[in-house]
Amino acid sequence: MRESLLSIAIASCIASSAIAETFQLEEIIVTAQKRAESLQDVPISVAATSGEKLSEAGIGALTELSNYVPNLRVVEGVQSPSLFIRGIGSGNNAGFEQSVATYSDGIYVGRARQSRASFMDLERVEVLRGPQGILFGKNSIAGAISLVSAKPTDEFEGKVSIKHEPEYNTTETNAFISGPLSDTVAARLAVRYLEDDGFYENSLQDRDETAVEDSAARLMLTWDARDDLSATFKFEHSDIQRKGRQMEVADYGIYPLTPSGPSLQDDVTLDHKRRTNVDEENSYRGNLASAQLDWDVAGGTLTSLTTYTDYTYSDLQDLDLTEVPVVVAQTDEEFDQVSQEIRFVSPGDETVDYIIGAFYQESDQLFIEDAQFDLGNLDGATPQVLPYREFKQEGKSWAVFGQATWNITEAFRTTLGMRYAVEEKEGARSQTTWVPAFNDSVENTPLAPALLALYNWADHDGANALSGSDTSYNFTPSINVQYDIDEDTMVYASFSTGYKSGGYDARGINGLAAGVGPITDTTSGLDNFHYEDEKAKTIEVGAKMTLLDGAAELNAALFHTEYTDMQVSIHDGGVGFSVKNAGEARVQGLEMDGRWQLTESLMATASVAYLDFDWTDYKAGVCPHDGSLPASPTVAGNCDYTGKENIHTPEWSMSLGFSQSYMLSDALELKSALDMNFKDNHYTSANLDSRQEQSAYTLVNARVALTPANANWEVALMGNNLTDREVKLLGANIANSDGGYANMLNRPRTIAVEGSYSF
Repeated sequence: MRESLLSIAIASCIASSAIAETFQLEEIIVTAQKRAESLQDVPISVAATSGEKLSEAGIGALTELSNYVPNLRVVEGVQSPSLFIRGIGSGNNAGFEQSVATYSDGIYVGRARQSRASFMDLERVEVLRGPQGILFGKNSIAGAISLVSAKPTDEFEGKVSIKHEPEYNTTETNAFISGPLSDTVAARLAVRYLEDDGFYENSLQDRDETAVEDSAARLMLTWDARDDLSATFKFEHSDIQRKGRQMEVADYGIYPLTPSGPSLQDDVTLDHKRRTNVDEENSYRGNLASAQLDWDVAGGTLTSLTTYTDYTYSDLQDLDLTEVPVVVAQTDEEFDQVSQEIRFVSPGDETVDYIIGAFYQESDQLFIEDAQFDLGNLDGATPQVLPYREFKQEGKSWAVFGQATWNITEAFRTTLGMRYAVEEKEGARSQTTWVPAFNDSVENTPLAPALLALYNWADHDGANALSGSDTSYNFTPSINVQYDIDEDTMVYASFSTGYKSGGYDARGINGLAAGVGPITDTTSGLDNFHYEDEKAKTIEVGAKMTLLDGAAELNAALFHTEYTDMQVSIHDGGVGFSVKNAGEARVQGLEMDGRWQLTESLMATASVAYLDFDWTDYKAGVCPHDGSLPASPTVAGNCDYTGKENIHTPEWSMSLGFSQSYMLSDALELKSALDMNFKDNHYTSANLDSRQEQSAYTLVNARVALTPANANWEVALMGNNLTDREVKLLGANIANSDGGYANMLNRPRTIAVEGSYSF
């Protein structure tokens, strides 16, 4: 299947150069460089997906978009989503910034939980691959995902759509209304509501999971205050409630249960079934507000973007994933952020085109984890212990940036960019463990030596609480050269740098996680509590070609990136996480994508990506239970990852799609779309456990719609995962189990109907 899909995809892209056609592709406009430009003129690897395509494919979240964009991988995590571009992403730790930054209309939403907010009434989504160290808000070391909302219109219009999938009782409603409020003010209100019963069966809880109730609303206002001054105001609210989760046990491993204890379920076949004793649920509520002023002044446009975002998150989960009451954790998080950006953009089409600006951001975070360990269910002797952990982190950052393009000739130009950033962070974490049987904290009980030996478990509270502050200074230059071979072909080469700021570990049980060494300082500068900046250098060469007199496009990019001090967070197999700067990695590969207007009514799209990831120096990785990795030569008890790939790094990924419209009569049109998305085999667990490797697979989606010539209504039938392919999305160790692990599976085949009405 891999070879056949590769042949089809490449043929669809390349064969267009040999066949003459007269049909014209619609131009794609993007703002990847803070200017409205044709995608074919932008000298970076960008994948743009229109709002129409998002709607046709039923893409309602980043997790679904990643099936369509090679070298983008977004999976729903145990606690928060994981985002990867070109094999680079951040681990599951509340203290981390994201390696892949998300921007909503230019607003930096860099926390993993914020990416869970659904898509709604979008004009397009742009995925920029590779470090974006100059023009984008804060930290974009692996790439950026830019969500561009549909704007208020000069004419009154609206739309309502309802989609229903009966197998899992999923109903999604989207609506918007847009138009002028006066001669100078226009507004657009969009709402979304989703109910989903879930596709997992939890026999112990007697319910389907994950049950989701997702509601969101966005209001945008535009005001043309003067001929030279305009303003855009935006407010968005998201509310997501979930019951249960998608993780199911694949192997229980060894649980030292007491003879009188309950028996674990014997059947561990991956079959979308769970048995957890905890009524798991989580909730996310987030707000986003912004005010953008654009002032046309002599020599360009001055823009001010003021933003505020916040969210609250609450999560109750069964960490051992079994019917045995062993480990329960309640986590709560509060986060808020304000930022101010000012930039000046020259008019363009001059000898020198430039952008200069400044950026400032402040953020506050509180993360609380309140757990319950019924360890007596495991060894028959240890009583219940109640650890309570509190983590706080404050951040401030400011930066100045600039980028200038010198148009040396009509065909040759070079772009120089720089960003100088200063980041300050303060972190504090405390942990207190209460033992009800002794009516005292664990450090004052006979359990202390045993827990320290078994779990590296040591409280740090009061005078021993962990705290630290750090300031980092980063200069990220870039250079790019472009040459127009002719009016239809542009080639480019670039060198760019990026970084992701360091910070403090929110999830560590203590400073003694496996392989990271002992606590040496409990007040500040703690090595195991603090992690350093992550840095990257990238070389990329590419070409963008318009073919067949505008009927086809073919874009290609070759890239090579070297990362140092990569930040990782891996579950240690017990009740803690190892957080550290792993070492060095090399990522290189090829990306190709193309479009071809085959006939007036038929268009083909294809993309191919090859990814080669190697840890070049990582000798302190957490060992998988399958024993497949060699022991570390430098850190006892850990494994050497050097020469291995990373999680979520399929060597090949491809996408092939066809869309067609056909007039059944003068008044009725039939639209159809077929998409095939391929991913090569890859690891789904960060500890590279071969038992959790996903084999190569292809997902097939299709849609057929009927609409009148005036397009004011539409009825559609759509199917996702039509071949009912079972895919492991994520793997993780089971807490307190020797060798146990769990997997998260994708949604089985679904068939849905959708109706919409426009006015």
